[in-house]
Amino acid sequence: MDAFWSDEEMTFRGKAADYFRRRSGSAPLNGALPDEIWADLDGSPGRGRSAPSLGERLSRPASIIEEAARCDPRLGRDLLAWRAASGPFGPLEASLCQMGRLAGTAAHVLEAGVRAARERGAFSSSLMGCRDVQESLAGLVSEADLVRLGACRLCRLLERGENERAGRESAGFDILGRALDSRIRAVALSLLGQSWVEANLPAEALSSDDERTRS
Repeated sequence: MDAFWSDEEMTFRGKAADYFRRRSGSAPLNGALPDEIWADLDGSPGRGRSAPSLGERLSRPASIIEEAARCDPRLGRDLLAWRAASGPFGPLEASLCQMGRLAGTAAHVLEAGVRAARERGAFSSSLMGCRDVQESLAGLVSEADLVRLGACRLCRLLERGENERAGRESAGFDILGRALDSRIRAVALSLLGQSWVEANLPAEALSSDDERTRS
């Protein structure tokens, strides 16, 4: 999947991932203000650094939200809500940010779900009960990768100026996103429990209608 991103996009995604890892290790991430996080990661280039390319500018917001949600799904949700309230989205930026939030949340749930499944012995057998858990986790991986691929696809189309085609294709990616959201919740409910879902996955994300209006 990473092969579809440019070197500079991968560099920025790595920077965002390192940022959230450092913050989570030194202070509660939920204590950080969204505008502070955004300024830290998406501020003006420093001295000696060139301005980001169009492709990187398009993918940056989604990358920030994805890495935040990978670290803590609540932070990914909060950053998406802050970005939605801070000003008009660029073309399809809302869809890209929502896809990033879902991909990051899926990665977080996958990691936590694998730990829970291993503790239950779900990887020690291929019998039906264990196989169901294994297949649900595999489905989460594949659906998350499809959403990440969709985000990359939209960035490439917008980068080439194919805005109309990107708009048409985004409808299909919205459907993939809703399927991934359902998968995330099903896996989390099965392996992490109702209280975890209620605390970490409240249904407050940007709706598709909001995305269409602001794109």
